[in-house]
Amino acid sequence: MKKKLSLLLSVIFALVLILASPALRAYAYSEVDCFDFGDATLSIEAGGSKQMWFRTEYDYTYYIEGATSSATYLECSFGAGSQYVTFHIGPDEQGKNVFFHFYVTDERLQTEDKHDCVEVYVQNIKATDAAVVAPIAGGRNGSLVQTGNVSMLYNQAGVAMASFSLGTGNGVMTSYKQQGIVSNAGANYFTVTASDGNASPKISDSDKAVMSANGYAGVCVNGAFKNWP
Repeated sequence: MKKKLSLLLSVIFALVLILASPALRAYAYSEVDCFDFGDATLSIEAGGSKQMWFRTEYDYTYYIEGATSSATYLECSFGAGSQYVTFHIGPDEQGKNVFFHFYVTDERLQTEDKHDCVEVYVQNIKATDAAVVAPIAGGRNGSLVQTGNVSMLYNQAGVAMASFSLGTGNGVMTSYKQQGIVSNAGANYFTVTASDGNASPKISDSDKAVMSANGYAGVCVNGAFKNWP
């Protein structure tokens, strides 16, 4: 009788251990528990940003899927802890749905397969004719975005800095297409192909100062270098 009772207690104890063990191991095997997001989906306007609370016990990194703008990025610590991260959407972003994938890089887990995702719905997307990567002061890369007959220079965070257009002096803007950036006599010029080769850059004094401070002396129109007025 005592042997049967002992065997029964052993079986019951073993069952308790089996039932309890998944709960003890749930955190290590659950991808959901690696990250705690304030929201799984966000709506952000093109050129805007949004802050979100975020918690993780692991170091992490991220990559972006679905973005077209170099000014779309995540501002974060890459380290474990409770924190706020900021999602930035570039002003020239054309992707309607941008995915920010978070991956664990902590040595404690010895895997980079643990990940989760925040989806951003981009609102008020602005139609652009062209966007050119534009080096700016401090060794950073901004972007020159053309909308209609106006080109706007943005910094690395997607903040507008200065703009210019082309014209022939009759008050009518000249149509053109951005091509890229070339250097001449130690300065940079934005290259464009214009409908009228006689067109010259039109820019305000304040925007001219910003352009000059970032190394841009003017516009190369149909192969002709033309300085800011």
